[in-house]
Amino acid sequence: MTSTAATTTETGQRNRRWVGRTPAGIALVMLMVATACAPAVTTRYFDYHRVRVIDAQENGFFEDGDEMILATISFRTKPGIAGSTQVWFNNGSLDKAATSLEDGDVKTIPNSKGLYVFDDVKAVTLADIQAGERPELIGHIVIGIENDHTPRDLVKDALEDARDQLRTELVNIIEPLDLLELLNDPAALSDELAAAAMRVEDAAVPDLLRKIEIFISSFGNPDDILSSNLLFFVAVDRSLAPFVEPAFANLPPTMYGGAFPFDEPRKIDLTFEDHETEYVVETYIGDGDQGFSPPTTQPPIDDPCFPSTNQPFISEDGIIQCP
Repeated sequence: MTSTAATTTETGQRNRRWVGRTPAGIALVMLMVATACAPAVTTRYFDYHRVRVIDAQENGFFEDGDEMILATISFRTKPGIAGSTQVWFNNGSLDKAATSLEDGDVKTIPNSKGLYVFDDVKAVTLADIQAGERPELIGHIVIGIENDHTPRDLVKDALEDARDQLRTELVNIIEPLDLLELLNDPAALSDELAAAAMRVEDAAVPDLLRKIEIFISSFGNPDDILSSNLLFFVAVDRSLAPFVEPAFANLPPTMYGGAFPFDEPRKIDLTFEDHETEYVVETYIGDGDQGFSPPTTQPPIDDPCFPSTNQPFISEDGIIQCP
């Protein structure tokens, strides 16, 4: 599930001459001085940790409950670096992440089914970028599936086709990005990365889901393909993170991104749904290879604030929420 690409390009002398002559250039120089130390190479994780069932499909008295699959396609690529794109379908993600799901259930997903690790992730500094390094873009497309009777090999074939299409889009959209004109303006650079992520989402995801649904629906009692989510994170150091985060602030509801967190993991609630099914998967993005470590106790189904000790309340529109 892990692999690394490391390449460099030369930075134009024209950009170097202009550093420091504009306010953005002054900020750039200050950040370069602050990040002169060599950046750490670390491991990052995506942990699909716990599922809350809002609406189960197989919830009848004589039914055994839903079986949820979170099919994942991993990717990593570098803007402006030809040949840097790597995309792979995680075969093990077709295993059932949670079973016997009924309305209101909350179940922890074991690491063997929900933890994905990316090794050798370099937190790129501005000095690195000026020297020709590029920040790596790392992420997942994760597709929710309510398991029925479609043969696994056929689902795998459909998802491998989706993998190939995603790779084509990343090569066409991310690898040609020319960031040289933006090196003096970290905010503009971040905006361009976020815009590129949006183009990938627009170009790849709807067509991927449509093709998978058409392929699988040709079989009797097929698996139900739910919605998907795109996770898209940028490997930069602490000083660049404040520039990256605002650029990813207004993404569509099924897309999440920004800078990789450094201290506390970032929590995201991913929704997977169709007209009769809805799951919310508590997901963590963080540093290391162990994933998120909550209390080992199975949360009670009537405590939406677990593992927090905060008391839930009912909002004006009747929704149970945590303070």
